[in-house]
Amino acid sequence: MRKFLSLFVVAILVFLAACGNGGKEESSGSSSDENGAPTSVPSDIGFGAATVGGFWYTLAGAMSEKMKEIYPDSTISIVEGGSTANILGLGNGTFDVAFTNGEAIAEAKNGEGAFEEPINNFSTVATLYPNPVQVVVRADSDIYSIEDLKGKKVSPGIKGYSGEIAFQKILDLKGMSYDDLGGIEYIGTENAAELMRDRHLDAWVGNLAAPSATWQELDTTVGIRLISLDQETIDGLYGQNEGYVPYTIEAGTYPNQDEDVHTVAPFTVLLVNNDTMPEDAVYELTKLVVENADHWKTISSVLDDFDAEFSVENNVGEMHPGAIKYYKEIGVMD
Repeated sequence: MRKFLSLFVVAILVFLAACGNGGKEESSGSSSDENGAPTSVPSDIGFGAATVGGFWYTLAGAMSEKMKEIYPDSTISIVEGGSTANILGLGNGTFDVAFTNGEAIAEAKNGEGAFEEPINNFSTVATLYPNPVQVVVRADSDIYSIEDLKGKKVSPGIKGYSGEIAFQKILDLKGMSYDDLGGIEYIGTENAAELMRDRHLDAWVGNLAAPSATWQELDTTVGIRLISLDQETIDGLYGQNEGYVPYTIEAGTYPNQDEDVHTVAPFTVLLVNNDTMPEDAVYELTKLVVENADHWKTISSVLDDFDAEFSVENNVGEMHPGAIKYYKEIGVMD
């Protein structure tokens, strides 16, 4: 039943994305050769991001402004989506470019989780930054482990999003389910922080770049604590899906964080639609993303480590030939 509801939510997101993108269909205004390979950039490039106010939406806006320089004959439409919804949007031709989290790539390729059948028409342009799974509680909370969430009110973020999927996997590895909790609250990060401030929420779990401005502010005013995952859970998540990379949120990431926090971190990945984006256009997009790395860093410190070497070393998914061409040209790939 839970999987059905998650699939329903994702389907609604993709439907709304298609409507918001003018009912765009697979052709996207692009053309193809006799072998079906795209030969021109779509006249309307659909860019799958996330909800307004989220970092993906902000970053997509900044990237789209730069993309106008390399695709002057195209308009770029940023559309609210999410990790799973964006890949579904690539699969049905709604999106030409999109963000996702790394763990969704393997699931999409294998037709697992929220993906009822395999989706293979997308490739990686760049791996940008980690989105660690964060379990956040108040500093004065009596919660120190996942098991301590029993009987507590928890928010796993927005229903059907990647954060909830990760949380469900964590609970399953612990032999737990939502039935063991005191309640579930499906809300955005900022609203969750306000509920936690007023003691109406015990914990928040989700994939979010660290540090998050929302949790930084709450740590400064109220005080928060991050809960580490134990090694067995970390190994279990990675064993299920290599997109869940073991990760350490180092001490000092948040103002009052005195110890390292051990978790997993899917990486944010920029994808393109193989059916609509030609190789030369993807080469130009890869070049744009890498050569504007310093600009992206002014938007958020989560991109401080991003450069061409970082993207190649942490690559998630099958890289697009246009991206490979660029990375080889600048000497970061053999």
